[in-house]
Amino acid sequence: MQVDTDKIKAFLQTDRAMLMGCIGIALIVWLFMKMSQPHETQVPLEITYTLPDDKIFATPPPATITPKISGTGWALFRRYLSAQRPEINLTLENTPNQTISASRLETAIQSRLSSPLTASLRAYQSISVQLDDKAGKKIPVILQERIRLAPQYQFIVPPRPVPDSITIYGPKSVIEKVDAWRTELYEKEGIKENETPAVALLSHSNTEVSFEPEEVICKIDVEQFTQKALEVPIQIINAPDTLLLTIHPSKTKITCRVGLSNYDKVDATQFKAVADFTKVDVNNSNYAPVKLTQVPDFVNNTNTQPQNVEFIISQ
Repeated sequence: MQVDTDKIKAFLQTDRAMLMGCIGIALIVWLFMKMSQPHETQVPLEITYTLPDDKIFATPPPATITPKISGTGWALFRRYLSAQRPEINLTLENTPNQTISASRLETAIQSRLSSPLTASLRAYQSISVQLDDKAGKKIPVILQERIRLAPQYQFIVPPRPVPDSITIYGPKSVIEKVDAWRTELYEKEGIKENETPAVALLSHSNTEVSFEPEEVICKIDVEQFTQKALEVPIQIINAPDTLLLTIHPSKTKITCRVGLSNYDKVDATQFKAVADFTKVDVNNSNYAPVKLTQVPDFVNNTNTQPQNVEFIISQ
């Protein structure tokens, strides 16, 4: 595309072109004057702390501070273009309570600014710091879960955290009050097989507190179950020695729920059924309750039939 130089020359000789040129020169002069004047701005700056080796914050101090930065417009503009974010490092004393004054903060900030910028803070912008001894101890984990199994499935053992204990680190005054710690809630439905999902620990309100490890495994062991029925002899207990009693029936039918892995292990010898005469008035009743006093720990939902037996007093 060719430029029509004759038209450009003609335009430059017009009053409009001269007016635009004067306005442009005036804007440049105004900008230089404005940028040469002092200005102020507020900029958040990061703070890092150097602590004594055996100390930790009792509560976290501020991680940023917002000083008022003053300087010419050009100096502030150069700082903006360079994207300067000076980090302030404060070395703390080995005392439990200390205050970092605004004047000390100003000095630290100023040392990180390029000339001719200056920093200023209000008196109330001092920082109060509380230190405590570093400490750690081992505590048990409490697994929070809401797990629902698929029909015809049961837990081999209840869901459990692995590892079952963790180490908590932090300020001594904080962690000495902690005796156990909970996981986040783990929820799942319709489980049919063993699972080992990772579950995070709940965070502590004090960010100086940490855990090792930060998560545990929720160990879930499941299997299918079925029903099993057995007949167990009923023993008479707590009957008067002066009476000769006969009960009917002499056996109780027991039904229980058992996992498939233990089905063949269950037999009648592992149960004990008794007819307990402790609270039976033999003169006014002919029935005694049947109780199970021994049940293997790998069965559940145990039921007996009948729940009462009839007795006869022999002469």
